[in-house]
Amino acid sequence: MDKHILDMVKKVSAVNLAFAVAVASIVQLSFKNYGLFILIGMFIAIFNFILNSLIGGMIFKKLPNSSGSLYIICFIVRIVVAAGIGYSIFIYNKNNVIAYLFGYTSHLLGVYIYSVIENNRDNVT
Repeated sequence: MDKHILDMVKKVSAVNLAFAVAVASIVQLSFKNYGLFILIGMFIAIFNFILNSLIGGMIFKKLPNSSGSLYIICFIVRIVVAAGIGYSIFIYNKNNVIAYLFGYTSHLLGVYIYSVIENNRDNVT
């Protein structure tokens, strides 16, 4: 895997993990039992992000001729897994799905923070 992509995955995952623990702790103290589902959503998002980076890098390097179709298949499988977990949470308690979706989509905040830091670093040097 490309060194830059590996560095990005590590930094985004670290930012997301810190953010997830902070937000889940605050929510758990404020609203009972929702912090756990925010953590689950964030962990699934981080897992999907890492898996996307690993599989994408491997597919594009080792199988360049069939990369598009394999990448789409992997994308569909990752979405089905995330949706399946969301569905099982929905069956358990309908309100918990909101916390799960909040955790899952808040993963994008870590990507945004990483991109801002990288852009500022590139502009300084």
